Amino acid sequence: MRLFFGGGTDRPVRVATDVRDYLPPDKCHQYAEGYSMAETAKAWLRANGCLPPSMANIVGDDRLETGHFEYPTKVWGGGLSMTDVMAFIPGSVIAVEGKVREPFDDEVSTWIGREEHSNKKSPDHRRAVIKRYAQAFNVGSEERLFDVRYQLLHRTLSAALTARRRGATRAWMIVQSFAPIDCPEHTQNRADFDRYIGLVGSTPILKGVSVRLAWAQER
Repeated sequence: MRLFFGGGTDRPVRVATDVRDYLPPDKCHQYAEGYSMAETAKAWLRANGCLPPSMANIVGDDRLETGHFEYPTKVWGGGLSMTDVMAFIPGSVIAVEGKVREPFDDEVSTWIGREEHSNKKSPDHRRAVIKRYAQAFNVGSEERLFDVRYQLLHRTLSAALTARRRGATRAWMIVQSFAPIDCPEHTQNRADFDRYIGLVGSTPILKGVSVRLAWAQER
């Protein structure tokens, strides 16, 4: 068994719906046919203990040590980034962001002010977090990240931090897209991803770890 739920190996995933069954009761609705959590789980189960072919083609190797659905990583600012799949491969890790028609969540400018109604200190705290990303990516002022999707930032950081804990100096952050390439949601997500790469580069370095950014288009 090579697929698990969470950061450990005590919750094996043998069929795709195991991912749903491990979710807290108030989160089970997140697993639905045709949406990213379910489609990602099915794709990884179909790979029979290896990387899915779309991933193997990018990485150049299909070997998988373990893969973990909903893998938690504490990121800058103190929040948890729940990676759809964190895959451990020989000498590296892959943080996978599964997408069907869902967007990459809020742009940074929206994320900064999202909790202001309940915590007046939140915007200043979050802006400081984005400033840290801007410094790490060497892009200049934090305002340059304002139209980037925040999810792409913390997913890239999750890959770097997880690799660093394992003593690896390289990692991957790969978007695994199941959306038809002619649908508007795919067009928007791909544009957001390309804008991100255009700003931070295809292989940014965070915490001393080189993170290769890539897009895997599923049929």
